[in-house]
Amino acid sequence: MNRLINDIEYRAWRYFKDHTNQGKTSKGYGLTVDHSKNPGVASIAATGFMLSSILIGAHRGYLSESEAIMMVRGTFETILRADHDKGFLSHFLDMDTAQRHRLSEYSTIDTALMLNGVITVSSAFKDPLIQEMAKAIIERIDWGAFIFFDHGKPLLRMAYNPDRGGAYVIGEPGFIHRWDMTAEQLMMYVMIGGSRFKEHAKALYEAFDKPLGRYGDEIFVHSPGNTLFTYQFPLAWLDLKHIDDPAGINWHDNASAAIRAHRALSIDLSTQYRTFSKHRFGFNASDTPRGYRVFFGLPNVTGKPITDGTVAPFGIVSSLPFEPVIALDAIKDLMTIDGLYGPYGFMDAFNGEQGMWISDKIISIDKGLELLMASAASHDIVRSAYMKHPIIKEGLDVIGFKEHHPKR
Repeated sequence: MNRLINDIEYRAWRYFKDHTNQGKTSKGYGLTVDHSKNPGVASIAATGFMLSSILIGAHRGYLSESEAIMMVRGTFETILRADHDKGFLSHFLDMDTAQRHRLSEYSTIDTALMLNGVITVSSAFKDPLIQEMAKAIIERIDWGAFIFFDHGKPLLRMAYNPDRGGAYVIGEPGFIHRWDMTAEQLMMYVMIGGSRFKEHAKALYEAFDKPLGRYGDEIFVHSPGNTLFTYQFPLAWLDLKHIDDPAGINWHDNASAAIRAHRALSIDLSTQYRTFSKHRFGFNASDTPRGYRVFFGLPNVTGKPITDGTVAPFGIVSSLPFEPVIALDAIKDLMTIDGLYGPYGFMDAFNGEQGMWISDKIISIDKGLELLMASAASHDIVRSAYMKHPIIKEGLDVIGFKEHHPKR
């Protein structure tokens, strides 16, 4: 097992090394591409995964500590001068200038994924300049500007775009949608709990919907679309295996149940979709034969599964910390698909409905999740560093997370 998982981790690490701006005089130093087929556009979320990859590289000996520190410093300098609004960065940036790409939105979730990387490396590397710059990046985030009240209930806005016709703008520009559902935003409340806005953290956490649903034998809190990545993304950094929320929800166990439900549904649909099997499962957001699409498992708001049979390997690899036997058996099966596993590990997705289609791209945040979950299944250096950061420790305490006591 270790040899295979280590190889997946190494190849994913190489992806971030090769798809990140390493030009030492470039204003975009440290920015990582959105995906491998679009080298001019950077993703601030992907840059958060890249920062975490620096720690993995140093831990594994792929980088010296001095090299790692210089990379973190340079990336932090770029983040500090990049376009932002109240500390929130643009979802997409120009790879070379760090300027906002076109009319991209200023995104809470993409900024939070970047902050995950900042928190991780600032916890791991005790370099004074890294500490100073990390503090500046974190403290300029004005969470208060994105908090609003709906019938007395506090919620977070998803994004902001000042431009008519900009990304996600319908009608008048301004704030965009709300985090009122279970999704991938869990770490935001913890960050807020460790910030100057901590008085809002517990109420914000309690305010988003947490509906229980069932598929087969599995009962779990599910997102509206029940897309697999929503359970995995925050837990690439937050290690909540032994920590319950104030209502007794264990998000690690919840992710395990969601993974098992996705697998069971894939098996049940295998008579309709030849791609699906007990080893080829999951309803995710990924590249498909018809471009990028988001698929739904059950239960979901539509009441029916949404899929074209596409399977995303990163969702299977990212199941390792939760369902290691299921995930490892599936990974071994995926390795038998010719052309799916390459120099950077698994391609983004495949579909066997009409011949075997394999994506020709790698989406960086998907590869980042693959990298961090392979790491979590091995040495777990990223989650260990992240969970030791004072902001995360305080945030969990403020919200009321407690040590998990399994039922006997």
